[in-house]
Amino acid sequence: MANKKLNLDSIKIVIFDFDDTLAIHKDRDYAKRRIKDDNIYLDYCLKAYLNPEIFYETIEPCLVMESLQKFIKICEKSNIKMYCVSKLKFSFNLKAKQAFVHKHYSTNIEVISSGTQELKCEAVKIIQRINKCDLNEILFVDDMKDNIIRFKNMGIYALLPEEVDKLIINMKDE
Repeated sequence: MANKKLNLDSIKIVIFDFDDTLAIHKDRDYAKRRIKDDNIYLDYCLKAYLNPEIFYETIEPCLVMESLQKFIKICEKSNIKMYCVSKLKFSFNLKAKQAFVHKHYSTNIEVISSGTQELKCEAVKIIQRINKCDLNEILFVDDMKDNIIRFKNMGIYALLPEEVDKLIINMKDE
């Protein structure tokens, strides 16, 4: 199902992915390096848990996406509820993700773990029930094309991060 033209006035909830959406990893092979050795992965989780305020700036450096910062400000002005749903094997780095999101984007974004990419769909359904809205009142921004297809098939508006630029430009033209 392709997205109809998105009207932000009809959106009640915006959900963002974390990795390579809100947090652009400087090291493109960060995930591959961690899974080579259990001790590397355990050390990674430990550092995230012990250093949440600086983890994504110094230990696993990430950049922010300026267009998403602008979009989040627009969402706040429109009183749109926002979440970040991230696939996490463990919750040890959940506080680090939350610290990064709150520092660089907004403290109005609630950060949630889904466990797997596929369970993001279930997370959306729970968020829908919490907020008593329809699936077509939700927008999900994710860098993974498979997730975008899954969300669109559910009736959810879904965009790749780079598509948010076009959305902001179109909003200015209206």
